[in-house]
Amino acid sequence: MRRIDLTDKTYERLLRLVTSFEDQPEDVILRLLGEAEETDVDHSSAPRKRFGRAAPGSVLPVEDYWVPILQILEEAGGEAPSNDVVDALEERMIDVFTHLDRERLQSGEIRWRNRARFARLRMKERGLLSDASRRGVWRITPAGREHLIRQRQKDEMG
Repeated sequence: MRRIDLTDKTYERLLRLVTSFEDQPEDVILRLLGEAEETDVDHSSAPRKRFGRAAPGSVLPVEDYWVPILQILEEAGGEAPSNDVVDALEERMIDVFTHLDRERLQSGEIRWRNRARFARLRMKERGLLSDASRRGVWRITPAGREHLIRQRQKDEMG
């Protein structure tokens, strides 16, 4: 196996093209190479296909997943298997997903499911979900419960 070195800037650009949590840098590079090969065949002015990211505002913001996820966990007694949370999230949010949220990514996963997992990551970073829970289990933290209470109060005030 060969190794290549990338600048931090190039590596950050590569990370922005990741389409799932399982993607490795080589996966992204192979997709990009495949895209380049496709455009080499036809040098017309046809637009290039973009992988991964949807335009800002075209999908539900990741933060919009937070309260429903916290509510689901609270209703489940504080923790639940990730697949159960995501399935319950679908029932709760089905009417707010955009058509792009429902789109299947190149990885095969539906975009909103991928974004729900990304929301979990951001919530862990903010301390709303535990990073010490068992693998495959999402657990609300005291800060997550406080966030939910503040959100309810805010909703009640209008």
